[in-house]
Amino acid sequence: MHYLIIGASGGLGQALLQHYAKSLAQGELTQLSAMSRQARPAGLDDTISWYQVNGDLSDYQQVFTQLEAEQAVLHGVVSTIGWLHQGDWQPERRIEALDEAQLNAYFAVNATLPIMLLQGLKPILARKEPAFVAQLGAKVGSISDNQLGGWYGYRASKAALNMLFKTAAIEFKRTHKKLSLAVIHPGTTDTELSKPFQQRIADGKLFSAEQSAARIAQVINNLDPSDSGGFWFWDGSRLPY
Repeated sequence: MHYLIIGASGGLGQALLQHYAKSLAQGELTQLSAMSRQARPAGLDDTISWYQVNGDLSDYQQVFTQLEAEQAVLHGVVSTIGWLHQGDWQPERRIEALDEAQLNAYFAVNATLPIMLLQGLKPILARKEPAFVAQLGAKVGSISDNQLGGWYGYRASKAALNMLFKTAAIEFKRTHKKLSLAVIHPGTTDTELSKPFQQRIADGKLFSAEQSAARIAQVINNLDPSDSGGFWFWDGSRLPY
């Protein structure tokens, strides 16, 4: 089996890569690949394939085309792509704070890029064997669970991600009958994404990257094609759209 980690240099991406590196060492995987905007880390196991991309969709697509030419077949993909804050852009607490460019950026990275990556992955995903594509999402992307308001762009783009994966799951059932598509909320993890907000997190609710990676992997292990398109909490419970 061949797994691919997209966004392998972030806090969760690194932890997921190390988690599945153990599976590779134990012979549970035959190949493990990683994609990142960062260069290959020094000391990384040389049995792991590393693809450096610049973050543009065309760059990812070139790698997928290369893998297809090599007749690669992927049985598992985990994508950690997504953003909450960068530079002067912070989650909007009030409608007066909305900015068109920031909203467009939220949707571009949190919704559009993941579904376009799924489009590029389609030809190299296993068709006759069990496979999965898991994209990290966010509980705040649940429309029915939204009781606090705020964070307009992040919430809306993550809700759009759920709809895109749910829609794709219906189509993929015709061509990849054993494929599971999933959006997984990893819980609040001690990474750069959550750092500006950690002081508000209750005791016991902030998880290490290693904890979150293990929990994400457990959710993935329990995925079933009949639930493809589902939105999952880190403990394996289903989240409402």
